[in-house]
Amino acid sequence: MKTVASAFVKCVLVGLASLVIIGASHSIARADEVTISGTTSGSVTGVPQLTFTGNAFTGTTALGIGSLSGPNSLGSFFLSTDVLQPLAGTFTLNVTFGSPNGINGGQPTSFTATIVGSVSPNVNQGGVNIHFTNPTQLFTFFEGPQHGSFSLTVADLFVQSGQSANLTAGTTGQQTAVVPEPTTLLLMGTGLTGVIAKVRQRRRARKKSQG
Repeated sequence: MKTVASAFVKCVLVGLASLVIIGASHSIARADEVTISGTTSGSVTGVPQLTFTGNAFTGTTALGIGSLSGPNSLGSFFLSTDVLQPLAGTFTLNVTFGSPNGINGGQPTSFTATIVGSVSPNVNQGGVNIHFTNPTQLFTFFEGPQHGSFSLTVADLFVQSGQSANLTAGTTGQQTAVVPEPTTLLLMGTGLTGVIAKVRQRRRARKKSQG
């Protein structure tokens, strides 16, 4: 009788353990929060009066969205003199992410995105406009047991003569824990079923021996 009771207890424990594992795998990470950090560098071609200074940035998406601005922006532009004649130029921004680790699921753990923009004069306001042709970049990452994605969207901006302007960006992000594959769940269920079947067999054998 003790043997049957012991087997039944083991069956219950295995079942509870399975539920705990499945429940934990669904609830480990907050799905609306991703921490993003890195550095920027950039170069301007065709407009020598315009310079860019890169910056180290960090930010966390709250409720799935976030922003990089002010001292935590992607960097700053400075326009030294008036643009009196039509000028055509380009701006290339390199954004290197140090976090999350394992971006795109491979090595190296950091990843650099290249965003290209055009520079054109704004004679009416006495400065230049910077327009990005590929402002939104989407990334996926696998960091330990976590996986997820985030996007970075760079905003167009105006730089006035003799002034500086920060390059801002909006972010979105989500991450979740790795959910067990259907095969894993099937094996767990099969193991539990096997334990229950053994308990029933032992009960029948015990009844026959006692009869």
